[in-house]
Amino acid sequence: MKHIVFTSATELIEKIKSKKLSVVEVVTAFLDNIEKNNPSINAVIDLRDKADILKEAAEKDAAIHSGKDIGLLHGLPLTIKDAFLVKGLKNSNGDPLLRNYVATEDAELVKRLKKEGAIIIGKTNVALYCIDWQSTNFWNGQTNNPYDLTRVAGGSSGGSAVAVASGFSPLELGADAGGSVRVPAHFNGICGLRPTENYLSNRGHLKGPNKPQGRRHIVTPGPFAKNIDDLILIMQVLGNNIKYPLSELPPIDFNNSHWDKKPLNIAYSETINDIEIDKEYLELFRDFISKIQKEPHTFKVDHPKYDEQKAYLEYSKILGFESGVNTPKIPLAGAGTYVFIWLKYRDHLWAKGMAIGQRMSNKQYAKSIDYKDLFSEIYDTFLTTYDIWITPVCPFEAYKHQRAGKPFIVNNRKIGYNKAMASFVFTTAFPGHPIVVIPIGKKKNGLPVGIQIHSRKWTDKKLLEIAKYFEQFTSGFQVPKNIAIAKS
Repeated sequence: MKHIVFTSATELIEKIKSKKLSVVEVVTAFLDNIEKNNPSINAVIDLRDKADILKEAAEKDAAIHSGKDIGLLHGLPLTIKDAFLVKGLKNSNGDPLLRNYVATEDAELVKRLKKEGAIIIGKTNVALYCIDWQSTNFWNGQTNNPYDLTRVAGGSSGGSAVAVASGFSPLELGADAGGSVRVPAHFNGICGLRPTENYLSNRGHLKGPNKPQGRRHIVTPGPFAKNIDDLILIMQVLGNNIKYPLSELPPIDFNNSHWDKKPLNIAYSETINDIEIDKEYLELFRDFISKIQKEPHTFKVDHPKYDEQKAYLEYSKILGFESGVNTPKIPLAGAGTYVFIWLKYRDHLWAKGMAIGQRMSNKQYAKSIDYKDLFSEIYDTFLTTYDIWITPVCPFEAYKHQRAGKPFIVNNRKIGYNKAMASFVFTTAFPGHPIVVIPIGKKKNGLPVGIQIHSRKWTDKKLLEIAKYFEQFTSGFQVPKNIAIAKS
């Protein structure tokens, strides 16, 4: 049997419920692993008192022995991205001004996890302002990739993905506005889901004290897991808008869509927006495609057609406006935003859009939302023509720690920092369809790579069922070499 911390969440739940493992045993194993390995990884940045955690674990065991009704996640110790309120734990949202803020309530999705029996044990690291593809900030430090400590974790949910890959948490909760679930999953050899936009609640996500809920479009909570079965398990909780209804969310049953096992009509692209792809990663991508091409599906190289620069700008304007509702109204705020993004990330279009968004009127904002609706129709039409669309996640595997904004060299060609990454994950986030990432293999340097699988809105369960089918053509999750733990 695999060590407890690398056993799937689904199997752990079965063993806990059948009394083959106690909750105390499970929780202790994860806490011991965090204690041993987190100093070198630095994914978990705030941890509850160990005695309190073990007391809660013992109470979970007592509930099983007394025959009480228990939830889907009963006894699982989970960490949560440091952008979701967890009562009693620090909640920075990546904002240095909030680095010592202790939440007084739980985010909606955290409430659901707790009601289904999960034990929230700590918080995981994020990028500065939750904006970057590496999770580094000056107060919590740098999170390292467990496959190679000299490389990045991904971001902004890098700590979340690393926690799952390192055996610190069997499941995790992150969020994705521009690849913040997808890129960390890809970099850490695990699965990550960006659900249909407005499927999962944003209440208590990126929420500051005494501030309104600002970001309501594009930003989408999403889970991490070691395999698709575990993603399905946690989505039965996070996405249960029937059991946990909220007025602003559609009462859609997670099980409303299924794959009928009929042959699939598949579109795929070897890149997005003509960005150079690392040769070895492209070979692994092509190898995966060749394996599924032996199955009775229909295949076509194709992609949605649109004006990338226009979509990129409007995407950025919406994010700028919605993040700006909680920033001080000071002269030249837009100019300050432009300078910050340009100097840090060297991306004129993104900086321009965010700056315009900070100062645009309600009418201009409404026009950008109108454009978003029209843009979503382009993707909806494409993803109605095909069952799924398969793409790379970004141009390469987890890169060496570096200054944000420094260009990358891919196949001896220089590509701008944001152009390399955002071209794959900004405009694909804009239409709001579900996207899942699964690992497909490792490069010769031992670093994992994955693929994005896209499907039509509100087909999240169908997408996950197809992704589970694809897992048989991959080697799946593999334990990172830098986690020093004995197999049992």
